[in-house]
Amino acid sequence: MYSFVFTLNLDYNNPELIKVECVSSKGIPSINLVGLPSKVLNESKERIKTVFNILSIDLPPKKYIINLLPVDLVKDGSHFDLPIALSLLKNIKQNLSIENNFIILGELGLNGEIYPVKGIINFFVNFLKSNNLQNIFYNTLKSKNLFFILPFDNKKDILIFKEYNSTKINNLYFYFIKDIKELLENKLVFKKLNEIEIEIDKNIVQNFSSDKYIREYIDLFNSIKGQELGKYGLAISAAGFHNILFIGPPGTGKSLLAKSIISLLPKVSINEFIEIASIYNYEGIKDYEKYKEIRPFREPHHSSSYAAIIGGGKNIKIGEVGLSHLGVLFLDELPEFNRQVIESLRQPLEQKNITISRINSKITYPCNFLLICAMNPCPCGFYKTGIKECVCSFNNISKYWNKISGPILDRIDIFIEINNIEFDKLITTNTNEYSKYKELVEKAYNMQKTRNPYKFNSNYNIKEIEEYCYNSLDNKSKNLLKKLYEKYKLSIRKYHRILKLSRTIADSQESNIIKEEHLLNAFKLSFNRYNNFIE
Repeated sequence: MYSFVFTLNLDYNNPELIKVECVSSKGIPSINLVGLPSKVLNESKERIKTVFNILSIDLPPKKYIINLLPVDLVKDGSHFDLPIALSLLKNIKQNLSIENNFIILGELGLNGEIYPVKGIINFFVNFLKSNNLQNIFYNTLKSKNLFFILPFDNKKDILIFKEYNSTKINNLYFYFIKDIKELLENKLVFKKLNEIEIEIDKNIVQNFSSDKYIREYIDLFNSIKGQELGKYGLAISAAGFHNILFIGPPGTGKSLLAKSIISLLPKVSINEFIEIASIYNYEGIKDYEKYKEIRPFREPHHSSSYAAIIGGGKNIKIGEVGLSHLGVLFLDELPEFNRQVIESLRQPLEQKNITISRINSKITYPCNFLLICAMNPCPCGFYKTGIKECVCSFNNISKYWNKISGPILDRIDIFIEINNIEFDKLITTNTNEYSKYKELVEKAYNMQKTRNPYKFNSNYNIKEIEEYCYNSLDNKSKNLLKKLYEKYKLSIRKYHRILKLSRTIADSQESNIIKEEHLLNAFKLSFNRYNNFIE
């Protein structure tokens, strides 16, 4: 007896349609999985047998071969439980209304309940973007429409595509299942995405505020006294997605400033939210809904390993650089991080994506993040701060700064020194500080969108730098730029970053022309007075 159903291999970059075949024959009663199943898949046999026993489903004492096509592809994930179970049920002539063009995913509990699977958002992102992938699915299934049977708890993952601008969604139909018994009762009613409604807990609705996440960061920003230069640098950083480094003694508010940037960053678009949700869902992180309102803020400890920051491991995991995509990666106490970890940021900071390869797998994921770093000026923390006398020698300070290489510092656009504030400022009440800086960010962001709605200024390539930055300089600015380049022997990367920073400053004043004052301001923000300690 031969039967089959279809499911998916939820690879991050290359999801594939998997055919789950089942053949029963005479022999020693057993269930055998072939086609490169992982350990998780082999364990599914015991889960399925237990479920059948609890539901009083008699599995005839035969030899069952479950083949996973294509056979040369490693199959992994608990979402294979349900399709394997259904291929067995079809084989023993259970009266199931499971058509051959259904795509089935779900993890089985021992009582027959269906649990959600991770990576489903990423699959639909890939599917809707790739005409080639769509053609493979439609041709293989010999159908103009695709029918998905998914766990009920994955409904919220699918509903985020309601606002996704694609007509290709109209060919997709969904049925969300809570228990395998629903399939035995043959009561499947598939719905298009726009026909699906989500059940919302009334208690949650009553306690929900549309700005509950952002409000926390606005309050944090307003709680910071003084530090006008720090706030201005933070606003320019947020407006153009420019990397920033705060330098100052302990306890002066560097970390608070860094965290409060979330209140200033532009709101995510629906496409950006789906990108973020895709990464978090792939890693099994469930609370991604808040990123409709705020951007990710990741704050790994300085003892974090290379794999934790960049990603990796035997079964490749996405690292902090990926989890901070379209948000912020904050590295507090920067020199305390392992030098290899710091140096590994070079490629993602430039290319905005990263590829991790293993013998049997490879994954490329986006990591377009805003890097914020904080550090003390020296090992004791008080070099030229006026708070305490610095006890560090020149060699100690030099050794401290040389934990961060020149190429990494070259990738940082803004350097801000943070120091203690006067007592009078400490006891004053901020009235409308947040609104002032938020308005600055919005002006700059709106100017950027008129040139390219999908790029921040910091992400401009060389051609765009010439078109939008250099060609926007007036004659005085061009002369000043030449003097700065020759006097300070700027690297080409630093030269480009100053141009992009000056573009953001001009945008914040709603100026199409980059004037001398904008360029000079950009140079001041990008100047690091500790360069003499760096070899």
